[in-house]
Amino acid sequence: MSDNWDTYFTYLEDKPASFLLDLEPWSDGANEELDRLYRLRVILKEPTDNGLTNQDEASLLNGIEDSIHDSLDEGYLFVGRLTTNGRRDFFYYANAEDGSEIERLAVRFLEGYRFDLERLEEDKPRSFYYESIYPNKANRHRMTNRHIVDKLKQLGDQLAKPRDVNHWLYFNSAASRNQFKARVQQDGFQIVDQNDRENKYALKIARAEVMELLAIGDVTDYLVRTT
Repeated sequence: MSDNWDTYFTYLEDKPASFLLDLEPWSDGANEELDRLYRLRVILKEPTDNGLTNQDEASLLNGIEDSIHDSLDEGYLFVGRLTTNGRRDFFYYANAEDGSEIERLAVRFLEGYRFDLERLEEDKPRSFYYESIYPNKANRHRMTNRHIVDKLKQLGDQLAKPRDVNHWLYFNSAASRNQFKARVQQDGFQIVDQNDRENKYALKIARAEVMELLAIGDVTDYLVRTT
């Protein structure tokens, strides 16, 4: 388990979904032998209208989550959780054959909750992690946006005040970069700089934007789609 944890919000099957994820669970080369994936699914008692947790139940489940994780040994690796559609799923990689230790702890700590434990088969090691719960490119940009906006708030920034916002983008060819340039210039972006290094074609663009989270998210979503 790394120290690089973060959250992101998206939609799954048109339902709001909230993820808490270890972004680098194998970064130090450890835990390579933990190749069996288990999902502990807990049914929420009082979900909000959009299927997520209310404040009180979130606090309760966070405490239960900590109790389960603190009771597991090094043969288990918690990599993240998903909350959506009235349920919360916890994901563990382990070397155990049957996941019975997770189930034993769930019985102990999830008193009064309905839950089930399932082993999830993967086509290749860690494929579920990277394909199903790890944030895609657009969500990674939204996570970065949130950190930037939070920092600006701490500094007392007036987020609704427009200012030039720079974006660096990278392309596999000069031709694809030129196509992108033509498109974004039509939408008001200015070309600030570009360079070519080691078959990577970089481009810096700018446009006056407000730094409110939804607004800047719309911009980065547009740039991801356009590239």
